[in-house]
Amino acid sequence: MVRSNVYLISILVIMTSLSSPSHGLVLGDLPIGSVAIFGLARCDLKGDPNTPPISGGTVVLTCGGLTDNLAETITNPGGYFLIFLNFLETLFFHPSICNIRIYLPTGDCTISSPNAVLTGSLTFLNVVLTNNTNVAYYGVGPLVSGIVGT
Repeated sequence: MVRSNVYLISILVIMTSLSSPSHGLVLGDLPIGSVAIFGLARCDLKGDPNTPPISGGTVVLTCGGLTDNLAETITNPGGYFLIFLNFLETLFFHPSICNIRIYLPTGDCTISSPNAVLTGSLTFLNVVLTNNTNVAYYGVGPLVSGIVGT
């Protein structure tokens, strides 16, 4: 199993190095080298800023038909999270088919959600040029109660 993953990664790296950057994510006329996705998870779906944050929730980025998560992180004690995608990961990223899922830790919130999952769509914010790379920034929200698909 490990050996097949190494071969798959090697093939992806070779294919990426042979292709021009225009085959990756492009917004307008700007080729995107990285994507930053951030958000805040609170124990209220209406956006009440006085509710406690969701601390220690697992946040995953899923896209289209991928069976694996494209990226994963954990909310910090303040409920904030950041997912940063490198160039190779942006090849699988398209905001219209990607979303965020937050798996609620047990006992932290009183949000009623099937399977203890919240979902959120991605909202484009801006593109910033850093170190000769265009970084696309996305926010997440609003969060809604959601069921994990099979």
